[in-house]
Amino acid sequence: MGVAHAHMYVHLKPLRCIEMVDEFNVVACGVGGQGVLTLSRILASAAVKLGYSVRVGETLGMSQRGGIVQSFIRFGSKVLSPLIPVGGADVIVSLDYIETLRVFKYASGNSTIIINSNTIPPISVLIGEGRMPSLDDVVKVYGGVTCKVHVLDADGLAVKAGLPTATNIVLLGFLCKLFQEILPPNILRDAVAENVPSRYVKENLLAFDLGFNFNKF
Repeated sequence: MGVAHAHMYVHLKPLRCIEMVDEFNVVACGVGGQGVLTLSRILASAAVKLGYSVRVGETLGMSQRGGIVQSFIRFGSKVLSPLIPVGGADVIVSLDYIETLRVFKYASGNSTIIINSNTIPPISVLIGEGRMPSLDDVVKVYGGVTCKVHVLDADGLAVKAGLPTATNIVLLGFLCKLFQEILPPNILRDAVAENVPSRYVKENLLAFDLGFNFNKF
């Protein structure tokens, strides 16, 4: 499978009222059509609003719906490259639990892992030529590296919000809950509203709030 790589560079002078982090690295993954790139665009937009320098790199599989999609979002006061080093992810957010395994090399004991509990089975599984890992398999793999593994039914919460395609926004809301001292909710909500179709702003903001208020316990 061929892949394409793209990079985006964004600069903005820091806001004096914000205490800058030197570096914050997010790896987002999923398959085509799930909204990985929209999630990364919203994160980058929010980071720019906060005065961070931002770098975004993307790896795209087959162009049609269902190809692998990985996005690497880096922001902070000392970010110079879009490349996240091995073991360098502060957060891995996965819209498809199987795809979480493809980005395992970026995890470390300091990483927070956010996983949608649903998946789109790979073609190899659908035609009977491969075994599909279970969600438990994925959690065990990451649990051997970090204790900060969070699983939520983001698809179900998106349906509850009235927009089944808002899985990415649900996960973004949960990410914000965990890191709101770095990414204030009001800034991220504004970025969501500015980067989704205007006719679906209400549903996307509800999806964000459902993710933000999710309690796995």
